[in-house]
Formats: sequence, structure tokens, C-alpha cells
Amino acid sequence: MYILTSGVLAAIVLAYGMQPAHVARRPVEPVQDVQKYWVYCIDDKTSVEQWDLAQMKARRGSDVCRLHEDTSVSGATDWMNRNFPSGRCSC
Repeated sequence: MYILTSGVLAAIVLAYGMQPAHVARRPVEPVQDVQKYWVYCIDDKTSVEQWDLAQMKARRGSDVCRLHEDTSVSGATDWMNRNFPSGRCSC
């Protein structure tokens, strides 16, 4: 007669990819889209915006160009300040 300890039972369960009945299964949630921030040159001035290039051109006209993309507003702002300390730019 063999007695299974909880550690041995857990090893067997993991080895066969099973989950014990007491483990609640949570539904898998979709991965959230990563927020993006862009540094633009708008009318010779730099700006950090959340709008993509098509939206910026629709809002601001054709004198808009994208300079940088980042996943945080602070990262985009830091890049803009390092690369364009005067805040002036050209497309």
C-alpha cells in the first residue's frame, strides 16, 4: 500500500498538466493595447501628442511630421527635450 503525500500528488498533477479541482480557472483576458505617445514637429515647434500621424494631419494640416514614438509621455517628453532643447524643429 502506497501513501501519496501532498508534494508527490502535486508533482503528478503538474507532470500530467492537470489542475486540482480546487483551483479556480479564470478566463483569459486579452492583452491591452499599449498606449503610444508621439513627438511631432508642428509649425516649427515640437509637441508630444497621443494622436497618430493621420489624426494629427487631419487636425493640424499638412505641416506636421512625426519625429519619435514612445510608450510613455515622460519618455517622449525626455526624448524631445534631449533632441530639441529649444523646442524648435522643421519637417
